[in-house]
Amino acid sequence: MQIKTRNKTLVAYMLLALSSLIVHLPVMAHASQFRWDFGAHIERALRMPETFDLVSHPLFHATFLLVHRLFGQEPQLSAVAAIMLVMTPVPVIAFALLKKCVGNHVPDGALMILSIALSIMSPITIWTNSFMLGYLNPIVYHNPTSITLRLFVIPISVLAFRVFQNQTYRDLNHRIYNLLLCAILMILSILAKPSFALALLPGCLLLAIWQVLRRGRVDWILLALGVFLPAALILGLQAMLSFLAFESSSQIKIGLFTLMKLYIPNWRIPIQLLLSIVFPLGVSLLYAKQASRNLFLCFAWTVFMCAMSMTYLLYETGARLWHGNFLWTGYSAVFLLMFASTMFLLQQYAREARHGRGRLQIVAFGFSRKFALSSLLLGLHVLSGIAYYFRFLGTTSLP
Repeated sequence: MQIKTRNKTLVAYMLLALSSLIVHLPVMAHASQFRWDFGAHIERALRMPETFDLVSHPLFHATFLLVHRLFGQEPQLSAVAAIMLVMTPVPVIAFALLKKCVGNHVPDGALMILSIALSIMSPITIWTNSFMLGYLNPIVYHNPTSITLRLFVIPISVLAFRVFQNQTYRDLNHRIYNLLLCAILMILSILAKPSFALALLPGCLLLAIWQVLRRGRVDWILLALGVFLPAALILGLQAMLSFLAFESSSQIKIGLFTLMKLYIPNWRIPIQLLLSIVFPLGVSLLYAKQASRNLFLCFAWTVFMCAMSMTYLLYETGARLWHGNFLWTGYSAVFLLMFASTMFLLQQYAREARHGRGRLQIVAFGFSRKFALSSLLLGLHVLSGIAYYFRFLGTTSLP
């Protein structure tokens, strides 16, 4: 029986990986044709190492070069192959963690569909454009480094969250393994793009302070050696490459909405922010009591709030102004928030199922009103993501 269960799980992973490949390949092949951002990153990769001042986060570029030199394909085909290597596993990772969370209370098929949906969902859009400007969009098809970062957002968040859990280790080797895995994934995430780490670090610090005040658990060794030390080393090196070692006239400054106002009118900023987080905000309000006690959801909200402060308060001057680098911090953090909110909602369903409501069905009859309304809000983000997907496929050019 155990062997059959393992085989069934393996088949589910394989089908999900294939589904992810089929879903994402067309849109990534289309995105790779544009000069910005794929074309620019391909050119920089081909000119490395002399372009290290422009490529301080070189994980996509290194992956592209590896594929390109191994198989000798055209640069565009190599870029598509490289980006699919990091994009295809994202739903598989989400599925594995959701499955671990809810067990057999939700069928594998439903979890697989939900995992794919998480990888394409977007803000609920009223004003639309190819770049989704003004929204905090968890999926940005035209930017390969942002897509590369998505591979690490959920795993590094789950590992960093162990700092605040009552985790037990089998032995010293097991503890060292988890510490090294956290440090390695932290380094890789920053080498993919430093945006998420900029929000994760203060988020971890704030939650650690909160845990101390409420006499909760904090694994200071994991926090220091697995999270902060590797992040500080790589971020410091990137700062030297970007601002010190190479000539740069750009500086980081504080200005409320300065960056966002370049793209949209002032009055639309709070509206588009709310449209970006309808589902997480809705599920947290509908299940306010349970949400306040769910530490992982609180962790995701803390990281997101740190990201928002950077996205809306910080900007770069000079040549980097229009790059919008602090936008990516909000984009990556909202992806974590979507995942954490989905996991939380499934936990609420599993709790109801344990009290006799039964397994997940296709229709919402028999569900609590809170669950049905939360599912509706989630569905709106998924439908918007599907619309964005096809709208992007219809884009013939980008600036």
